[in-house]
Amino acid sequence: MKIRSLIGFFLLSINIVFAQDKSEWSFEVHGGFPLNFSLPMTVQQTGYPTIKFNAQFNSEPFKSPVFWVVRFSKWKNSKAWEFELMHQKLFLKNKPPEIQYFNVSHGYNQLLISRAFKFKIIKKQEFIFKGGAGIVIAHAENSVRNKELNQHQSFFNLGYNVGGTTINIALAKQLPLTNRFYLNAETKFNTSYTIIPIVDGNAKVWHSAFEFIFGLGYKFIRK
Repeated sequence: MKIRSLIGFFLLSINIVFAQDKSEWSFEVHGGFPLNFSLPMTVQQTGYPTIKFNAQFNSEPFKSPVFWVVRFSKWKNSKAWEFELMHQKLFLKNKPPEIQYFNVSHGYNQLLISRAFKFKIIKKQEFIFKGGAGIVIAHAENSVRNKELNQHQSFFNLGYNVGGTTINIALAKQLPLTNRFYLNAETKFNTSYTIIPIVDGNAKVWHSAFEFIFGLGYKFIRK
């Protein structure tokens, strides 16, 4: 009962904050899974030859910490601005002999700002198209030539680095449950370029993936 009361108080507070705004605000939380592409990766370490290969990454989306996406949206008519954080994980599968392990398991996080548009197609079904860009905040864990990266660095010694940029497109379908709650199903595609630190060097990583996400949304304001 206490948890329900806290959730109710939170939602009521948000409604009061945005009560004077003519726009419609929404919040969504999703789970899902990615399908990663094999793309070039370059590892440069002082005093050693450069390593170049096509990296294959696993994501293990259903193991803790799981894959997730959270999003705030501000709608006006059929258009919206969206602020989104996607938590990905990367585990290098095809490691060259020089690399003992190369993971971004505490977050290959993509922070995105997108523009969304509602449109109708077959039988007047409404869909949402989105396009946006942002930054990659990555938590590197790796050992190259037996030199293990210190994970307690940057951002209050938490090991996170702003290392790259990303672009994203998506197609979504919302299914109403009540006048405020709805389900959101979405297919996403994004491409990013990130510089990941290693001891005495860095790894330049291209990454692309399709993501399939499904989650619950809540509308704070309805016109």
